[in-house]
Amino acid sequence: MKTMIVGLATEEARDRIAACAEYMGVGRSVATVADAGELLELHRRTPSDLVVADLAFAGTDPVVFAGAVHAQSRYTQVVLTGPFSPFTASRAMASGAAALVCGPNGEPDGLTASVARSIILTFPGAVRAAAAIPLQAMRPRRDRLTPREVQVLRAMSDGKSNAQIATELFLSVDTVKCHAKRLFRKLGVHDRAHAVAEAFRSRLIC
Repeated sequence: MKTMIVGLATEEARDRIAACAEYMGVGRSVATVADAGELLELHRRTPSDLVVADLAFAGTDPVVFAGAVHAQSRYTQVVLTGPFSPFTASRAMASGAAALVCGPNGEPDGLTASVARSIILTFPGAVRAAAAIPLQAMRPRRDRLTPREVQVLRAMSDGKSNAQIATELFLSVDTVKCHAKRLFRKLGVHDRAHAVAEAFRSRLIC
């Protein structure tokens, strides 16, 4: 895969994906857009190898959306995320979607961003960029992370919010924020996207 367009409605989610792509050295290969019209226009101007979007973002009808994407390039892979019913899922696959990632209602951008981030971390360019970074800089960092900080980091990699992490680990939200701040400092990063990218690169999580 060479290029990728990600449809995300919230600015925060778009910033996370952009930061992750930049950190992994593939910023020029990843574009984020705020609505389906913008996505299709960008894809029309420069057909992408992969399009990732939430079902609602895509306009709720996977056949129409996938058809519009493939009208510009029949080789483009379409990955859709969302709470698919069996009927919608079958229509999505029939429309030529390469993959469906199902998830609960409520946080479509979180699921889409998590899927996009996982794809970014498997970009050939991202792997090469990560391999080029000296390993000695990250070895001391691993040892300084506590088991609880690793748990919080792993939950972040799944796209979970602080509130969700707090519930899962039986902690307060403030405690989760404290763990996050400490692990950010230890990893030498400033946000979740960078923390997760660093964690995958240094094999803290997999």
